Amino acid sequence: MFGFLKKIIKIIIIILAIIGFVSIGGWTFIKNHIHFNNNQESKIEKAEKIADFSKLNGEFEIISAGSVPFTGDYVYTKHTASDQKSIFLVLKKQESLTKADFSSEKANTKIKDFVNNFKILNFKFENFKITGKGSLNALNQTIPFVKFEADIVNLPISGTQGIIGAAELKNKKNAVIISFNTHGKYSQIITSVFLSEVQINK
Repeated sequence: MFGFLKKIIKIIIIILAIIGFVSIGGWTFIKNHIHFNNNQESKIEKAEKIADFSKLNGEFEIISAGSVPFTGDYVYTKHTASDQKSIFLVLKKQESLTKADFSSEKANTKIKDFVNNFKILNFKFENFKITGKGSLNALNQTIPFVKFEADIVNLPISGTQGIIGAAELKNKKNAVIISFNTHGKYSQIITSVFLSEVQINK
């Protein structure tokens, strides 16, 4: 009898754990990080509304693309060999983060505010720390960026490294580029190669 009750308690605990995991966005996070749909053509078609991603070589794949109300349109990609991720986000609120912000006196504050309000793919950066600054040439312009370290909420992922940069599109809209690696050391070379294969068509 005691053994039966013990099994029932274990089952209840597992069910509650699953419900808790789903409620904090864990399932959506997994869907966005694990490749369930192999239809790259469909994803590229959605991404084309933002920029031209058709030139991406076999090193990169589009995980998802879409629109987030009040935030913007995004394309979420990964480098297949390293699993390094990149988010190309075209902002609806242009003042959220701009190229000019990166050279202003309040750069760190503006970037941290953006990170704190970041609402895409149901994950959030926590313990965000800016570790350096730099720039790269891509998208026919110089893109300023900051290097960062952070943890990711919703899953036990710590020590994430990456960059956040800003670019200006042809239609004067602002784009934010976030590249990061959750499974190893961040590579600036991978980000540069990725952006060299993206063409602004808007």
